[in-house]
Amino acid sequence: MELSIGKNIQNKRKSMGLTQDQLATALGVSIAAVSKWETGGAYPDITLLAPIARLLGVTVDDLLGFEPQLSEDQVMEFCEKCTKLFESSDYESAISLAEQSVREYPNSPLLKLRMGNVFMMHTPCARTEDEATHLLSRAETLMREAAESEDIQIREAAWHSLSALLMQQKRYEEALKALDGIHSSEIEPNQMKVSIYYAMGDYEKSKQVAQYLLATHTFGCNIALGTLANLAKKKKDYPLALRMENLSLQLSQMFGKDKLYGQDLNHYLMIAQCHAEQKQERETLDALGAFLKCAQMPADHDAVKASPFFDSIEMSETLQSKSYLNHCVREMINGNPAFDFLSGNQEFQNILTALEQLPE
Repeated sequence: MELSIGKNIQNKRKSMGLTQDQLATALGVSIAAVSKWETGGAYPDITLLAPIARLLGVTVDDLLGFEPQLSEDQVMEFCEKCTKLFESSDYESAISLAEQSVREYPNSPLLKLRMGNVFMMHTPCARTEDEATHLLSRAETLMREAAESEDIQIREAAWHSLSALLMQQKRYEEALKALDGIHSSEIEPNQMKVSIYYAMGDYEKSKQVAQYLLATHTFGCNIALGTLANLAKKKKDYPLALRMENLSLQLSQMFGKDKLYGQDLNHYLMIAQCHAEQKQERETLDALGAFLKCAQMPADHDAVKASPFFDSIEMSETLQSKSYLNHCVREMINGNPAFDFLSGNQEFQNILTALEQLPE
C-alpha cells in the first residue's frame, strides 16, 4: 500500500506558507530529506511523525491519510474502477485492485458486499472456466463475510446477494438457507409510517416512504409475474404466459419504468420465445423488434426520476457500462435456438445486424 504522507506534508506545508527549508530547519533534518518525503522517494522516520504533525497542526492520522472506515461514495469509487478494468479486459488489474482495497479496509463489510457483487456480475469477463470459478468463489467468501456485519441493512443485502449467487450455481438448497438470514415479517412498517408522517405534516417524508413502497412492491410484482409466466410457458400454456408478461409491461409503463434502459428487455425476450415456440413468425419478429428498441435506448438512469412516482427517492443504478450491457444483450439473442426457424428471414437478420451495431 502506497502512503500519501509525502503529498499530505507538501499540501499542508504550502497552505501554511512554509518553505522546505523552514520545515527542514524546524525538524532538524536536511532539505533533501523533506524533498524526498514530498516526492515519494522516502518516508519520514517514525519518530518524526508526531513532531511533523504538531508543526503542521494536524494529527498523525491526517498525516498518514488514515481513514478508519470507507464512506459509501468511496466504496462505489473502488467498485467503479474495478468494473471499468473488468470491462476493458484487464482482468489481472481488476482482481489486484479489488483485493488490495479489501486488504486495506478489512473491516468494511460494505466494501466486501459491493466487491462481491462486482465479482459475480463480471464472471462473463473471465477468460477461462477456472477464472470464472475463482471469481464466484471469491464473491461468495466476501458476501459471507459481509453477512456478519452488525449493520442490518448490509447484513441482509449480503444474504440476498449470496442467495442470488448460489442460485446461479444451482445450489438451490443453500440459496434458500441464505434467505433465512433475512428478517421477514407479515407487517410492513412503512405502510403505517406513510400515514403517520402525513398526519404529522411531514409531507416530504410521507412522499419518500410512499415512493419507496411503490418501488419495492412494483419490483416484487415484476418478479412474481415473471415467475408465473415461466411456469405457464413450461406447461406450454402460452396465452397465460403472454398475459403475465404483458401485465409486467403494463406495470412498467404505468409507473414510468419503461423509460429506464433495460427494464423491459427480459419481458420482450420472453414474449418472443413464447411465439417462437409456436413458430409464429410475425409475432416473434414484432417482439424482437420491441426488444431491439429497448436495447437502443440510452442508459439514462435519471429518466425514471421524471416520474412523479419516484422523484423523491434514490433508484439503484448498475455499475456496468452501456457497452458491457450491450454485449450481454446481444448474447441473449445470438445463438438462441428458439429463433433458429427465422435464420433465413431478412427482417430477423436486420435485427441481428442492428444488435451487432450497438456501441462497444
